[in-house]
Amino acid sequence: MQEADENLEKLRLKKAEKLVKRQTMPTNIIEIKSVEEFNTLIKNYPDKIIIIDFWAVWCGPCMFFAPIFKKLQEEYHKDFIFVKVNVDENPPLAMKYQITGIPTTLFVKNDEIVNKIVGSMNYDGMKKVLDKLKQ
Repeated sequence: MQEADENLEKLRLKKAEKLVKRQTMPTNIIEIKSVEEFNTLIKNYPDKIIIIDFWAVWCGPCMFFAPIFKKLQEEYHKDFIFVKVNVDENPPLAMKYQITGIPTTLFVKNDEIVNKIVGSMNYDGMKKVLDKLKQ
């Protein structure tokens, strides 16, 4: 009987943890400055898809994509975590994911790549991708 109570308590704690994490989902785009910051984010949200925009200031298509990424984040912040990584300021993270062209949008869950888009994509195209991933 005591074992059943302990198991029930463990389940309650796990459920409470998930609820707290859900409530504390980032509501803004997170600018990642280091591999450590990124690893912490992945550790804290293993069950969420993290959408990473790899970009640079000098990249024209990146500048075109930035407002699209922002608009998508405003619409989908309850479903996904949105992250920006400047490849010039964070080469180790770009190397970790073998980013060879920018912009590149990477979709990562539990440190596994679930989707990758190289190049700038329009709003409707990205929305289709996010809706598919949401299911």
